[in-house]
Amino acid sequence: MASIRARLLAKALPLTGLKAVFSDEAKLKASIAKARAKKVAAPGKGLHRKFNVTETNIDGHPIFTLSPRSGSHRQILYIHGGAYVLDIQPGYWGLLGELVQRTDATLVAPCYPLTPEHDWKQSYDWMMQVYDTLVDEVGAENITIMGDSAGAGFALGLTQMLRDQGKAMPHKMVLLSPWLDVSMTDPMQPALAKKDRILGIDGLRAAGKWWAGEGGTVDTPPVSPLFDSLDNLPPIAVFTGTFDLLWPDARKLKERAEAAGLALDYIEAPAMQHVWMLFPIPEAKKTRQQIAAFINADHEAVAG
Repeated sequence: MASIRARLLAKALPLTGLKAVFSDEAKLKASIAKARAKKVAAPGKGLHRKFNVTETNIDGHPIFTLSPRSGSHRQILYIHGGAYVLDIQPGYWGLLGELVQRTDATLVAPCYPLTPEHDWKQSYDWMMQVYDTLVDEVGAENITIMGDSAGAGFALGLTQMLRDQGKAMPHKMVLLSPWLDVSMTDPMQPALAKKDRILGIDGLRAAGKWWAGEGGTVDTPPVSPLFDSLDNLPPIAVFTGTFDLLWPDARKLKERAEAAGLALDYIEAPAMQHVWMLFPIPEAKKTRQQIAAFINADHEAVAG
């Protein structure tokens, strides 16, 4: 059973308005226009006191870096979620700062080009520049690619693209509440939409079409990386909750990984909402510990 704080959170989440926005395409478009008028949520003063914080950019899109004071040769490339339409939000920085503390790794958080102004092709090209720079700096063997929701789908799709292009592969991958099939056609999802307090089918379906771009298809990789081969990928840890609209994506990835013989740690949290690990609940604390254990270990199982 979910903790009391998790249950209270589930009741409070609809008050944020996210559920309403992601349940209606028109509301989602209106929210995007408002979001673009705001500045990107940069790391706060607390993180500046703990870490070396820098901001660079590529083509006007910021890239934030949190580094331990002692320095680190290990890197986490964190690709944020937001249905490919929203930039990084203030709530991310607590998780990202804790990851730096627990892993002693430098964390790079790029704010990639978003849809509907851009599609997957432009965003992947942009992100590839970020990855190539990290490889030049520390070597691919010292990089973990990580993301949540849409960012997790991006992380998987990018790694598949690296494989297909014969580039150096990251050491590990971590996928949090992954969105891997943007078509939103899984038969489980209508029932799950009643339990998920953040996401809605209609808004995500629209965002998926924007991500595919003009003339693109939503059910082919890399737009939906679930449908690409899982051969020759690095070890993956997947964290999913059973009250998450995207839970079916994670389950299918697990099944396909088992069939392909891919090393995958699959952690399924009962009654957890989408991206629960971002929130101040006991279950999030445990999950953050598991994430760090996976990154720190030589691919030892972290479930349990």
